[in-house]
Parts: sequence; C-alpha cells; structure tokens
Amino acid sequence: MASNVVESGLQFFRKRRQSRSKKSRTYILPTGFGAAFGLMGLVLFFMAVGYANNLIYIFFFFLISIAVTGMVVTNRNVDSIQFDKVLSGDIFAGEPGRVRVQVMNKTNSPSYEIQIVFNRKDQDAATAMIEAGDEAVFSVPWMTSQRGQQNLPSLRIQGAYPFGLLQAWKQVKKPGAVLVYPARAGVMDFPMGSGADSIAESMGLFLNHKVYQSGDPVRRIDWKASARRNEVLIKKFEEPEKPALNFSWEQTEFLHDPEARISQLALWIDQAEVQNYVYSMRLGSVQTPSGKGREHWRRCLEFLALAKVGDLA
Repeated sequence: MASNVVESGLQFFRKRRQSRSKKSRTYILPTGFGAAFGLMGLVLFFMAVGYANNLIYIFFFFLISIAVTGMVVTNRNVDSIQFDKVLSGDIFAGEPGRVRVQVMNKTNSPSYEIQIVFNRKDQDAATAMIEAGDEAVFSVPWMTSQRGQQNLPSLRIQGAYPFGLLQAWKQVKKPGAVLVYPARAGVMDFPMGSGADSIAESMGLFLNHKVYQSGDPVRRIDWKASARRNEVLIKKFEEPEKPALNFSWEQTEFLHDPEARISQLALWIDQAEVQNYVYSMRLGSVQTPSGKGREHWRRCLEFLALAKVGDLA
C-alpha cells in the first residue's frame, strides 16, 4: 500500500513538472523609465529618513504601491498570452518579410499593449489588445538569406502595460518553421523561347472607330472612313490574347551559380503573375501545369524553394 502511495506521488510530481516545462516562464525587469522611477524613490526614502518628514514618507510609500501594483499587472498581462502556431505566408529570401504568428488569451480578462518580436530591440513592433478568450494574429518582421524550409528563431512575447515601469516577456524557443521562396533577382525580360518572343504587335480583330485625339497612333487612322464623315477617325481593335509562357532550367544557362538560376526563375514567375500571363515551368523532369493566379504562383514558387540543386544539374 505504501509503495503504491509513493509511486502515485512520484507520478503526480512528474506530471506537474512536465506541465510546467511546457508552459513558457514569464520574466520581468525594469525599463529605463522604471529604473529612473526606482532611483527617484530611493532618493525620497533617504530624504524621508534624513529629515524625518512624514509627508515624504507617505509620498514614498505611495510610489512603492504603484510600482508593486504595476509589477503584478504587467506580469499577469503577458502571462495570460499563449503561443498557438505560425501561419503560412509569402516570404522571399533576402527581402524583409513578415511571419504571421497566432496567439491566444485563455483567461477571463483582456491583455493590453502586447508585442511579439524576434528581435527584442525592434522599435517598429506593433502593439495590440487581445480580448479575453480570443485569438489574434501578429505580423512579425523577419528576414533570412536562405530559401527553403527555415526554422524560426526564438519568439518573444512582451508588454510593459500599464505604467511602462517594468517589461514582462516570455520566450518561445522553437516556434516552428516557414517556407521561404527564392530571392527574386536577375533579368526582368522574359527569355526567348518561353512564348514571349511570339508576342506580336498584332492589333487583333477590328472593333469600331473613334475620333482621333492627340497622342493616338497615326498608323491607325482610317483615311477612307475619315473622308466619308469629314472627321479624323482611327480604328479600335480588340486586345490580342497573351500567349502562354513556359519557363525552364535551360533558359538560365547564362548564369553559372545554381542559386542565381533559381532566383532568375523566381523573378520570371513573379513578373508573369504581375503581368497577368498564363505560365508554366519545367524544372528537371517535372513540368508544372499552365495557369495563373495566386495559388498557381505559390505552387511554382514553393517548387523552386524546395528544389535540390543536385537534381537539376
């Protein structure tokens, strides 16, 4: 019986220790303003002792009560926030990006002026209030020079509410990983043979006439129609349909660095999407289908982000 009681007690303490280890500890330290506030309180204390002045004593203890109250509120304000997960986003190597981080407040009171940063010295971090029992998504600045699946650095949840005397924070050491697209770098013009060279200055099908205005192309003036109606008319045509573009690894042979070739393809994919082309990509033995739109754009960039250079040579 005694052995069973001891064993159950050990299991209880193990579970308690595991639950504590899973929860991030909250730390708290004075801010610069808080340090000055404490120094001022210390000066008042020595003045109260030296002059035996009850009024200074009262003012000193009033300041101490504010500091203690602020310490408790600041700690609880940050401690109530729990990290949930990292959400997917569009991040390019070598460019300032933003990681979307979701947190939640499981307590019965709201949390004010919460910040989430990777670098605690980040001055541009946004602050937000999180209602009781609610979730919030923070857009946290972050940049890396590497493409592919990248582990994020330690995440810091912090706040100095309500007085700014102290700052509380908690660390999330392994928040997760995000997919980083290749850097968009290289030549802007589409390569020959991708379909871009077949873009002719074809004017499409005739649509109607319109009165000539300054700046209209003179070559489109319809002289016969203008003579019949005694006014200068130009021909309007339907916009020609853009050809589908097809990008391939071989089109980047003018670049010697494999990573630069991947970045060049990423730039062409991005420009094709911006200019509303239908496009596809062939990388090694894999051919992506033709398409356009954000989802197709993401699929192509994800394929480039995860590409292994050894498989492409």
